[in-house]
Amino acid sequence: MALSTLFILLASYLIGAFPTAYLIGRRRGINLREAGDGNLGGLNTFRVLGRKPALLVSFVDIGKGALAAWLAHMLSGSDVVPYLAALASALGHDFPIYIHFQGGQGMGSILGSLLYMHLIETLLGVGLFLLCYLLFRNWDAAWVVGMVTIIGSVWYLGYPLWEIGLVVVLIMTIGIKKWIDVPLARRLREQHP
Repeated sequence: MALSTLFILLASYLIGAFPTAYLIGRRRGINLREAGDGNLGGLNTFRVLGRKPALLVSFVDIGKGALAAWLAHMLSGSDVVPYLAALASALGHDFPIYIHFQGGQGMGSILGSLLYMHLIETLLGVGLFLLCYLLFRNWDAAWVVGMVTIIGSVWYLGYPLWEIGLVVVLIMTIGIKKWIDVPLARRLREQHP
């Protein structure tokens, strides 16, 4: 892997690791890692702090993913590197070095990356997510519908198989913290609660 690509991926990780929800919570005297579900994302911010802080957190987190994908596209000229940068940004959001690897689930970051790389398909997925959420009030089920819609749209529109696969990988990283716990992150959390 070229040195420039490694630099892009490191920069993307550091962009994704910016702890938006943590900083907004601290500004209001609340550690969101200890409030609500402990997740540093827009949904937990909404549940604990309300609509305006949650909108700010969501906007910045979406922007982190979009910025990482855009920078990777501009600096690399590659079709694949923006996807890798999106993944690095999401992992930065999930495991931010700035706050001892205790972050969010990467939804906002992935959404921002997909908005940059697949705008129409992502807007369609977000639209169906919102519709399902309004009808059934089930956040997780609505997200599944939205993400499957994005994948299905990318497939239906005839993107190359490698690109469809990378979209699937990005979406599968949402909530990766629920599936795995990186030993280094666990040790650092124990040392720095």
